[in-house]
Amino acid sequence: MSRSTESPAYAEHAESPEHAASPAHAEPSEHAASSADAEPSEHAASPTDTRPLGPTGRITGIGDEAAPDLAGQIAVARELGWTSLELRSLDGTALADLPEPVVREAAGRLHSAGLGVVCLDSRIGNWARPVTGPFSADLEELERLAEHGRILGCRSLRVMSWTDGGLPEEAWAAGAIDRMRRLARRAESLGVELLHENCAGWAGSDASRTLRLLAEVGSPALRVLFDTGNGVPYGYDAHALLEELLPYVAHVHVKDALPGDRPGEAVYTLPGEGAARVADCVRLLEEYGYRGAYSLEPHLAVVPHEGVRSEDAAGPFVRAARRLAALPLPAPTAALKALPRPAVDTGLLLHLLHTPTAGPLETGSGAPHLTTAALRSYATAAQRLGFGTVRLGAPAPSAVLRDDTPAPVRRAVAADPAFLADQPSLVLRLGPELPRERTVMFNVHLDTVAGGEPPAFDGARFTGRGAVDAKGPAVALLAGVAAAARTCPDIGRDVAVLVQAVAGEEGGALGTFGTRPLVEAGHTGRLNVFCEPTGLRHLPRATAAATARITVGGEDAVDDRPEAGHNATVLLGFLAQHLAAALGRDASGTPPFTVCVAGLHTGTLHNKVHGTGSLLLNLAYATAEAGAAAERALVRALDAGLREFAARFSGTPPFARTAGDAARITRLEWEKRGLPALGPQPEWGEKLLARAGVDRWPDDEPAFTCDAIWAEGLPDSFTTVFGPGSLDANRAHAAGEFVDLADLEAFADRTAALLTAFADDVRRRDGARRTAPASVPTDLTEKAGTA
Repeated sequence: MSRSTESPAYAEHAESPEHAASPAHAEPSEHAASSADAEPSEHAASPTDTRPLGPTGRITGIGDEAAPDLAGQIAVARELGWTSLELRSLDGTALADLPEPVVREAAGRLHSAGLGVVCLDSRIGNWARPVTGPFSADLEELERLAEHGRILGCRSLRVMSWTDGGLPEEAWAAGAIDRMRRLARRAESLGVELLHENCAGWAGSDASRTLRLLAEVGSPALRVLFDTGNGVPYGYDAHALLEELLPYVAHVHVKDALPGDRPGEAVYTLPGEGAARVADCVRLLEEYGYRGAYSLEPHLAVVPHEGVRSEDAAGPFVRAARRLAALPLPAPTAALKALPRPAVDTGLLLHLLHTPTAGPLETGSGAPHLTTAALRSYATAAQRLGFGTVRLGAPAPSAVLRDDTPAPVRRAVAADPAFLADQPSLVLRLGPELPRERTVMFNVHLDTVAGGEPPAFDGARFTGRGAVDAKGPAVALLAGVAAAARTCPDIGRDVAVLVQAVAGEEGGALGTFGTRPLVEAGHTGRLNVFCEPTGLRHLPRATAAATARITVGGEDAVDDRPEAGHNATVLLGFLAQHLAAALGRDASGTPPFTVCVAGLHTGTLHNKVHGTGSLLLNLAYATAEAGAAAERALVRALDAGLREFAARFSGTPPFARTAGDAARITRLEWEKRGLPALGPQPEWGEKLLARAGVDRWPDDEPAFTCDAIWAEGLPDSFTTVFGPGSLDANRAHAAGEFVDLADLEAFADRTAALLTAFADDVRRRDGARRTAPASVPTDLTEKAGTA
């Protein structure tokens, strides 16, 4: 049997303030993000250096080893300053056996506590499921956990490869490979990933078997979960196994142990006190470029497969976590290994497409809104690439409710105090916090419009709501940034990359509770790129729009006496035509704005006169001045239209009352107005984009409205809109929305080229400052990006 032990000397030392984890360390360390990717010649540690594993933002743990209940697990995580948990069970019930309402409640509590979920520990293929057992149990658990993962914001599932069930080795191998292949194919379509642990099962303790499993399954949805301590009870060298599996590791469990008295036994210890070579394993992972989480599974008070659970599990768990955070690592002995170019994560995109993120302004309050979970999933994927989370949350109502905030947002906030909290936004950063002149900001939105077919991916094309606008670009962006950082060491060290992943771009919110507060809080760069479908051409301008609602508040009438009421249908229909003609041109024939005569509604009954109704108009404009002109033009045109209606219908009995009261019963309201538009941008940015090989959107093609409007007026900066696909050709907001993988890959390539060009400019500016004579100003900010 397994046993555990702790060092009394360390237990006292771990509780001292200088070694205790704290919420101040909850986010990934800037030092780790910058120094880990640095060039060895400049930043490598000396042979006598040691460094702590930290930052605690990358340390998490399997919650039920700290407490059986969610409240206890959350309490321990917050005590340790963690930002996430790994989940296996709640109150003794396996995750897959929990009903959906319980999972939704758990997700709400976790997210309210500021905690994400990095992995769901399934029972698929584990020590209790022989390869001869019913495969349906594994398939059902996969389906159930995929659904739970969308709610919790996690697409990673821990699996094993089945015990032999009495079969000979080759039959065992064939059965395990066949089952894993079928599971992986289904996982691909669900957008989840299977993480095979070096634990029980056919491929658990042998690197050659694991490599065979990966090769014969041949799926991007199957990767490796490496556990530092499993080699001790299973009798193999885990460090040697890790050396062979490094390219496939996506998640890490940390435990340590000493061999027990008999084969298969282990005495579990605090990390660093056993025979598992934890520090060496972590060093190997870091040198290879692993940037994911280290998840504590100490087995000090809880050993699930042996039915061991101590009453005081939290104490040993916390001590193990603090020891892990302070674990001294041997200095790096080699440069960061050359890693393969990051690919567009097709599984992440499918997972996001499966996660409903249409906000309540689109769907109403009754539909599921899992924006927080989607952002958590996105942040976890970004962390594996070296990003740290700067913030994840919603703005205060006071930062949102202004005169220029669209009326639907103001009404929603007034009606539901949780409206904003349920639609947070995320800021990620690669590298340390640097001055804005050394920072590039990318903005993507994960919210979508409502509707759409079930998501799918056929190997070449994604379909589903958000495929092109803008979940597809959001996922491709991560691949592009990671590729640039791999090839250009300046990125993530001398150049910081911010990613704003926002809510509130769709539904008429226009970024007023997503992008605008982040821009105003300073989460911007010298270069700002808003990722929207532009056909891989950059668009350095963005229109804004004012939305007018013309309402008629008259009296109904029965069909036998239509003259007794006000006919809103006739009045609004007349005004729609009049305004379309009046606003469609100005005296020069070219209006400074574009009018869209949109929805008109009065009623649905055929046997009555509808006395009330409304007409919507959208007025798009390219400058603030044009927007103000559009508002004035609409007021004038409406007044003229009402006079003309009164003159035309005053002598027609069924409509005479409507004509006489038209001006009194008609009201103009603004759903949104006064928004800025993104105007012309500095020449240095145009030259930078050209050097990066990014074509420019032609001046004679109209722009469109997006959150880039909030970057208008940023000093010493260049803002543009740039992304794959086309709003119309890729059917954004319509049935059949799609994006091709090739377009996403091309966008990733252009993103990498753009970042590299920006880093080159920063390097040239630094060189110019170092060599400039004392009498020559060295502030070259305005000239950055010029040849």
